[in-house]
Amino acid sequence: MKSKTLAAALSIVAAALLLAACSGEPDVCTLYASPEGSEGASGSIEDPFPSVQRLADSLSPGQTGCLLEGTYISDGEIILSRGGREDARLTLRSAPGARAEIRGRLWIRRSADYVTVQDLDLVGSAPPRNPGDESSSVTVNARGVRLINNNITNHNSTICISLGNPRWGLASNTLIKHNRIHHCGKLPPTNHHHGIYIGYATHTKVIANLIYKNADRGIQLYPNAQNSTIQGNIIDANGEGILFSGLREHSSSGNLLENNIISNSRVRWNVAANWRRAQAPGTDNLLSRNCLWASNEDPAYNGNGGVKFPTTGFNVKDNVVAPPEYRDPELGDYRINGEGCKAVIGDLIPEKLLRPENGR
Repeated sequence: MKSKTLAAALSIVAAALLLAACSGEPDVCTLYASPEGSEGASGSIEDPFPSVQRLADSLSPGQTGCLLEGTYISDGEIILSRGGREDARLTLRSAPGARAEIRGRLWIRRSADYVTVQDLDLVGSAPPRNPGDESSSVTVNARGVRLINNNITNHNSTICISLGNPRWGLASNTLIKHNRIHHCGKLPPTNHHHGIYIGYATHTKVIANLIYKNADRGIQLYPNAQNSTIQGNIIDANGEGILFSGLREHSSSGNLLENNIISNSRVRWNVAANWRRAQAPGTDNLLSRNCLWASNEDPAYNGNGGVKFPTTGFNVKDNVVAPPEYRDPELGDYRINGEGCKAVIGDLIPEKLLRPENGR
C-alpha cells in the first residue's frame, strides 16, 4: 500500500502530466524514483525506484528519469556513467509539478556525454576520492552536459560546480543556465572553493545564472578554460567575482564575459587576472558591456568598478560602473532597481529566478 506522502506526490505529478498532455507535449518521464520507492520496483510512476542512482543506472539515450517530491540522501557519490547522444539526450529531473532535493555529490563521468540535469535542488558533496583531491557538489568530465534551472549549494563546505580534470576527463560544450549557485566553499575563505570552477574545459556556456555569496570566486577560469561564454549572469557578494589564470603551459584564453552584473566582492576584486604560475598570460579574453559595482571594505579593491589594473591577459571594453540596487539580497531577492545595470543585462536573466521564493 502506498504511503499518504507518495500518494499525494503521485496526484500532483498526474495533474501536471495531464496538463502537458492537453497542451500537446510529448510524455515527459520514462522512469521514476521516490524516497519511498522499493528495491524491487519497476520504475513506473506507480512503482518507483528508491534512489537516484538506481534511476540513473536504468536510463538509456533519449529517456528521462523523473524524481518525485522529496529528499534523496546519498552517503557517497551519485555517479552517472551512461549518457545519451547529441540527438537523444539522457535527462535527470524533478517530476512535473514536483521539486526534488538530492544530497550528495553528483559526478557525470567522461562516459556520460549529453546528459541534462534540471529542475533539482542539488545540495552537498561527498568527501574526495583520494587525499589531496578537491571534491565538488557537481563534477562534470563529459561532453555536452546541461545544468538547467537547478538550485545548487553545499552550505559552505566545498566547490559547487567543477568542470574538467586532466586525469578524469575534459569537459566540453557544457551549458550552465538559469541556476542559483550560492553559499559554496568553506568559511573563512581558503582561496580554493568557488561557485563554478572552469578548470579543464572548452566552449563552456554560463548563461543567465544567479551566482552569489560563495566563499571564493563566483567563477574561476583556471588553469585551462578555453573559449567560454559567460553572459547575462548576476555575480554578487562572492569572495571575488571572476579570475582569469593559468598554470605552467596552460593559460585560459578566448573567454568572453559580457552583459553580466559583477558586484560587491567581499575579499578581493570583482574581476582580476593572475598569471604568476603560467608560462604566459592568456590571450583573447574580453570583459565587455558588463555592469560593475565595487563595495569592498578595503578601498584598494574598489577602483575601476572593482577591476584590477593593469588588465594583463584580458581586454576591457564598454563596461558601465553603476549600483545594481538589488531589492533585498539578504532575503535572496535579486530583482534589479538600478537603471544602469538594468540596461546592461536587459531580459537575459528571467525575473522569476531573481525572486526571493526561488532562493530555497
